[in-house]
Amino acid sequence: SDDYIILSGPSFSWNAFLAALHRPGGDGSFRPLGTVYYQFVKSFASASPVIWHSVGLALHLLNAALVFLIAWKLWRDKTAAAVACLVFGLNGTRPEAALWTAGNCDLLASACVLGSIILALNKQTAKSLTLVAAGILFKESAYAMPLVAFFILWPARPIREFRAFLIGACAICAALFAWRWHLFHGPGGYIDPTTAQPAILSLHPLTAAKGVFLRIWDILLVPVNWDAPASWWMPFALTASLLGVLYLAATGRRKELYLIPATCCAVLPAIHLVLIGQSELGSRILYLAAAPFALLIGSLAIAADKRTLIVSAIMLAGMTGILEHNLNAWHEAAMQAQKLCRSASPQQSAPGTFEGVFLFQNGFPQCVAAARNSEAAAPNP
Repeated sequence: SDDYIILSGPSFSWNAFLAALHRPGGDGSFRPLGTVYYQFVKSFASASPVIWHSVGLALHLLNAALVFLIAWKLWRDKTAAAVACLVFGLNGTRPEAALWTAGNCDLLASACVLGSIILALNKQTAKSLTLVAAGILFKESAYAMPLVAFFILWPARPIREFRAFLIGACAICAALFAWRWHLFHGPGGYIDPTTAQPAILSLHPLTAAKGVFLRIWDILLVPVNWDAPASWWMPFALTASLLGVLYLAATGRRKELYLIPATCCAVLPAIHLVLIGQSELGSRILYLAAAPFALLIGSLAIAADKRTLIVSAIMLAGMTGILEHNLNAWHEAAMQAQKLCRSASPQQSAPGTFEGVFLFQNGFPQCVAAARNSEAAAPNP
């Protein structure tokens, strides 16, 4: 999909970057630092899928490590921190942000949000606020930062210790949103084809409530791409994952319930997109929300006994099985894309999705052109 448009984009230049700060994106987004990221990676990765995906994986591992650090700073319990880290890293919603190159801005925005929370815990306010601004310029999901940080930080220490940080974060969000409103003459974002207005303006309160209080929890707890061919291990993986969560919820000595509103607040910038379907298409908007969700699961393992450790290991094995099922669909979609690009002409069309995964909603002509250029550049036998 968008990956091939990214590959065909221009190289980095300071003039282009400065211009991007004053120019809204054609798709309703304003992500000047995200554009710089893609241009920077392209400068050394070229069209190598291994390098592109390795960078995405490295960012995902960084975010998992940041979740571990937050959990450790909150509870000083290695088991709880490890469980939170692994739940975040292995949740079945990960592929769309960590594997799909066009979703990498979610990784970067989340790294900034999680890093700013750690810096706030270390009382490094100026550095943490810098990351708040950077996160928003990577992707709009970082606008949720003040609320997510508030619900994570206030139980940890007296709120007066974070007052300057929270006020500063709110001020940065307000200033950048005002600039965004100026650029788009409104909130921006995807356009609703039925109204020709930003989709977020067509949001119904009941739809929003269903998405925030039901659907995102359904997806985070059962993150299965049901449109992909069934894997033989799926019933066992799903059973292990759900029963593990239920056991921890029933026996956990501490339940950090303040992480529930933190999870809900993390999706507010994309609240009009939370009604994710059975294929999990669009689950990248849950990437940041999975951090407080993982912390919530991790908190159930504080002061864990031997039985809890065994159950946690079984639960994580089940989550790994679900993730592998979802990854298989992305692999098959990649193979299908390669086949289509090599055999088609730019004038032809291609399916937008394949087995519940993005295929060519965008970028098919660029993919065909890239395949032909690759064949032309290959040495003759």
